[in-house]
Amino acid sequence: MRIPSAVVLGLLVAAARGDAENEAKPEALPESVVLVGELESGSGGKLEGRVVFAENGIGIVSEDAPMVVTPLDDIVRLLVRRKAASNEKQSGAPTGEALPAPWRNRDLGRTIVPGKVAWGDGKFIISSSPRAEDERFAAFHLVYFPVKGDCEIQARVVSLANEDEDSYAGIVICDGTTPENRKAVLGIHPHGDKGISFRRWGYQGGNSTGKKIPSLQLPYWVKLVRKGYDIRAYYSPDGRRWKFLEVSPGRMRDEQVYVGLAVRMQKYDRLSEAVIDRVSINGEGDRESEPMLPHVVLRAGSRLAAEVRRGDRTALHLGGRRDGLAVTMPQVARVEFFHPLPAEVAPLVDGKRIGLLLRSGDFSEGTLDYLREGKLRLGSVLFGSREHSVLEECDCLVLREVVEEPARYRVETLDGSVLLAQQAGFRSGRLVLEVAGLGEIEVGPGELKSLAGRK
Repeated sequence: MRIPSAVVLGLLVAAARGDAENEAKPEALPESVVLVGELESGSGGKLEGRVVFAENGIGIVSEDAPMVVTPLDDIVRLLVRRKAASNEKQSGAPTGEALPAPWRNRDLGRTIVPGKVAWGDGKFIISSSPRAEDERFAAFHLVYFPVKGDCEIQARVVSLANEDEDSYAGIVICDGTTPENRKAVLGIHPHGDKGISFRRWGYQGGNSTGKKIPSLQLPYWVKLVRKGYDIRAYYSPDGRRWKFLEVSPGRMRDEQVYVGLAVRMQKYDRLSEAVIDRVSINGEGDRESEPMLPHVVLRAGSRLAAEVRRGDRTALHLGGRRDGLAVTMPQVARVEFFHPLPAEVAPLVDGKRIGLLLRSGDFSEGTLDYLREGKLRLGSVLFGSREHSVLEECDCLVLREVVEEPARYRVETLDGSVLLAQQAGFRSGRLVLEVAGLGEIEVGPGELKSLAGRK
């Protein structure tokens, strides 16, 4: 399998590019894709089927039944998902294919039930069971291929079915494929309080480093980097904000090593599944990563995912799909350049202090002077003006507290926007929302993720 080149992960600030042709365009729904949804109405009815934007409400077309239109005011909840049209394979569904060359797999150590792996649409579905009773090594299922010299592997752990706190899914670099070989395993423990573990084994024993993360939720990212004999471990909630965990010095001495995925189960005398995707080795991955847009959080409570061209003390000027839209600064509570923000930093961004949350975890108090060309300058009476790189240093610009205003509708879109609307209607086949602090915002059929009425 030749893995196509991956796009460098990072924040897109339109002003840093300055290329009009690169602006994001409103998403057009492919002909091979239809929208299906589940709708619950205020009268207690529940409908499921294809979703259609009608002039006077949301239409649901069920199989062999006429379309039923529910007015917006009567919708309690609408959940929308994309589905392949008839005779097309549904996007994102694992196909269960065998591993493509040069990938291989095996149990490293004897397990109760032999492990297995399926691959499809960029997802590795790995099944493993606990180690056999008389196995002295910490057995796990290994999916791997050989690499020479310095290397890097990163991946995203999507799910782990086994509920034991010692069970993990993650990535590995090892100098052989037997239990006795040196290996470095970085695993995610989604159950219990362990969080992340970095285990290193050699011919004369090993050690481990753990990191508790109270806000850890799957999916979660892990990365191992080999340079010389050393292995460094990193973790991230989004594949962009990497944090260093630990280095394993001087253990991996062979030129050729094996990199790949590791899944260990500690509970049940049967196979349990883990799903890992977004696997990238030496900068090449199975698919391009979608650009992550900043989130402009409004004082009234809405959250808009949008490119930020520039900003000053009066307004933020947006680009891409929101090109030409200016949001006045009194309407903005904060700008989250990288998200989701870890739960432990919530007290730093609640608006009680004005300033900039840095990726280092420090909070720099001050007021915004400007945001342009990928740079943010903060002014402070005490420290003067300081300029920061948005990509390399900034997590969140904090301007004021959120004071959520009453709204009739809560609309969530695929790009992560959450729009609290006082009014809603339809125009030219698009949902038109009246949002405090933004004015009119249009949402196309292919953008909608959910809609809920707020009585």
